[in-house]
Amino acid sequence: MRVAFFTDTYFPQVNGVTRTLERLRTFLEEEKWETMVFAPEVPGEQTDKGREKEQVNRKPGAFRHDLAGSRTGRCRGIPVPFYPQMRLGLPSPELLMALQEFKPHLIHLVTEYSLGVAGLRWARLLGVPAVSSFHTDIPGYLNYYGFPFLAPVAWQYLTWFHRQCRVTFYPCRSYGEALAARGIRNLVYWGRGIDTDFFNPARKDPKWCRRFGPGPFLLYVGRLAPEKEPEVAIAALALIRQQYPEARLLLAGEGPLAASLRRRTPPGVVFLGLVQGEELSKLYASCDLFLFPSTTETYGNVVLEAMASGLPVVAPLCGGISENLRPGYNGLACAPHSPEAMARGAVTLLDNRPLRNQLAVQARRHAEGRTWLKALTPVVQTYEEVLAGKNALTLAS
Repeated sequence: MRVAFFTDTYFPQVNGVTRTLERLRTFLEEEKWETMVFAPEVPGEQTDKGREKEQVNRKPGAFRHDLAGSRTGRCRGIPVPFYPQMRLGLPSPELLMALQEFKPHLIHLVTEYSLGVAGLRWARLLGVPAVSSFHTDIPGYLNYYGFPFLAPVAWQYLTWFHRQCRVTFYPCRSYGEALAARGIRNLVYWGRGIDTDFFNPARKDPKWCRRFGPGPFLLYVGRLAPEKEPEVAIAALALIRQQYPEARLLLAGEGPLAASLRRRTPPGVVFLGLVQGEELSKLYASCDLFLFPSTTETYGNVVLEAMASGLPVVAPLCGGISENLRPGYNGLACAPHSPEAMARGAVTLLDNRPLRNQLAVQARRHAEGRTWLKALTPVVQTYEEVLAGKNALTLAS
């Protein structure tokens, strides 16, 4: 079987969507499916997905076979005005020709933006069933970029988009309920997994953090973007340092807020930039606590990465974070948008080492039950049922 993915974000961009898609793509190929990804080019960048390196071809519609026999179709992209790191793909006739040559049995619309719309239109043209994913809380993001009045319009558009698809995969129950409340009935839950060998307390390297001071070390991993609210964690650190003057907050990530945050760096904040690979697993395992103030997560992959690494989490119990955070078991919940509440949670755990150790063990235990095999098998089963013509409402039930 052949499945084509349409996404406006893919490697070399690093985020939860790209990592999840690559996990699914690899799993499908192990199950003898053929895959093709349609995504915008990122000028001057190389994609290195653990396959062979691919120099992005600037010719619209260009694609190549990689080592696994799958393909990547790249098209031109334009930066999003208020988020230049993100690009919107510009569909082209060459891209459609590449899709026709691939002859997919199924089209999966990973994002709802320009390439998602193109994929939806071309699925109809080719008579191929389309399924979609809800990965990003676009209406919620608009509140952080000065366009809250557009949130109802965004929900109208998302409702229209997902209603066109045989199935819509959702990553957490709270957003599944939000989609169902807007009349999207063809819903299938798709959770996430974690590589517990890669994210593992055994990867702790005491020297990794000690170069920044004696600690304790608090960690934030994610985009430095308004919707992630890294300023809450930074403000919380100032309160934590009143009791733990040597505390450090390590920020791993880049994004549109990076430059402004660096210009006004308060004491104790360390900007690491984008951290990947073995260094990322060492970083997680070498810190003491994970602080994550975002309230717009549809899943929150980094929370699960932290737990697998043996880090208790302090975060608001919102959206996708509630899929993994069990207050008092693997972390502590704090009020959203509140540096004071986040600081209180962190200080509670720093003051009580036995409790912190207990939560760390239980965080690891929780993550061990979240395998990628368990997360991805239902997706493939849903693909097969859609291709067999089974009713989407039956799947959702």
